[in-house]
Amino acid sequence: MIMVAASHESDPLIQFLNSLQPLSEELIEGARKETFKISVRKNNMLPPFAELVTEGCLFFVVKGLVRAFVVDEGKDITTWLTDENDFIGNIRNPGAFKPTFEEQYQALEDSELLVLPYRIVDDMYAQFPEANVLARKLLAIQYHMSQERSILSRIPSAEARYKQFKIGHPTIKSRVPLKFLASYLGMRIETLSRIRKKTKIEGLPQN
Repeated sequence: MIMVAASHESDPLIQFLNSLQPLSEELIEGARKETFKISVRKNNMLPPFAELVTEGCLFFVVKGLVRAFVVDEGKDITTWLTDENDFIGNIRNPGAFKPTFEEQYQALEDSELLVLPYRIVDDMYAQFPEANVLARKLLAIQYHMSQERSILSRIPSAEARYKQFKIGHPTIKSRVPLKFLASYLGMRIETLSRIRKKTKIEGLPQN
């Protein structure tokens, strides 16, 4: 495996990918040339894809916390929560040109993200065999995460959903604002507050 020193703004992405699949020097250099970093302040929206690259892109979170959400009949629904060393963005579906809902992205903390244009992803598939192996591994990770979100949304008990979220998201369970976490878990803010209070009390040592 090629060891990459953290000396370039895209190296956190390279290190993450290289941990999944050893990358060639040529692929690493190409990724360094074509990816670029953006900074987004807390509570601000990530720029629309068209403002960054017309063909669309993925975001890799270097630092911070980002949520994806859709708006349905005026209601803001959080669909995805992502922190460091993970991707967020539309996963392209070759069988459907336009999704039912357009996801938007908001930084929940001051965040730094790398922008990876789809054009570069396609070029890497064509030029580097290891990119296709890497893509399968990334797809497996994203599919697993999608399964987890799907199962979480179907657990009948609100308390059980919260407990499962804490198990599955140990690094962000205390970083997400209450209203967004309640939206993600499909419950009222009051319900989530009550559950968190109960969980905290249960976790206190008994005299």
